[in-house]
Amino acid sequence: MKNKLILILALLSGLAFTFSGCKKSSSSSGPALTAKQVSSQIALNLTQTLESGFGAFGLNSGLNAPVNLGLIPQGRLLRLNATVNPLCGTIADTTLNFTSNEDGVSASVKGDLKFSFTCSNNIVSGFNVTDNLTISESTAEFSVNYKLIEDLTLAAVNPSDEASNITLNGSMSIGGDFTYKTGSKGKGSQNYAYTFHAVTADSNGQLLSGSADFNTSGTGSTGVWNYTGTVTFLGGGKAKILINGTTYNVDLETGVVS
Repeated sequence: MKNKLILILALLSGLAFTFSGCKKSSSSSGPALTAKQVSSQIALNLTQTLESGFGAFGLNSGLNAPVNLGLIPQGRLLRLNATVNPLCGTIADTTLNFTSNEDGVSASVKGDLKFSFTCSNNIVSGFNVTDNLTISESTAEFSVNYKLIEDLTLAAVNPSDEASNITLNGSMSIGGDFTYKTGSKGKGSQNYAYTFHAVTADSNGQLLSGSADFNTSGTGSTGVWNYTGTVTFLGGGKAKILINGTTYNVDLETGVVS
């Protein structure tokens, strides 16, 4: 139960980040957002997703992310193939069906989650995470129902160096509906899908290089939008976003676009 609770908290923390960025409005149907405005949203969403750990890992946890989530060798859920480093060759494949209701906040995570680890000279050099999860949370102020689907591979550039840069490849999508229970902000939806190409981060999770193709859409008080594009990471907390035929320079931490 403790292991599942750790995973729940990691997943729901991402929802809090997502909705803390929503613009407040007295209308449940916002205006059409421009490509420049959506570029800012994409910058913040990517930072929150990758560095803050929305999914089953966070880049700032490096290759220790699965351990931090409590997915350690135990019971019938893991298969061990190595005799020295227990994570080498380990596969964690499980079904989640967890709900909680405390202090007026109800939450649930249901679906499938799988980790598989790779090693180099008996040193963990990377892992793949595949999941298909339905996530919900309800408070006195709002409720959200989201779908998280990931197929991501994380690898160390130099497995023998604990401070090695890491690379990320694969796909991730997060999207669903939200409803405000108070005021007149109403309901809406947000959807983000990414395909990552050799995204490189340092040992602290700071994005250095690589790119991500994206598709995003949404409705509600924060606005209405539907765009596709490409983010190229430049290092130093900066990126450029090609969207609707125009390239914008963005700050990944603040979302400021120029």
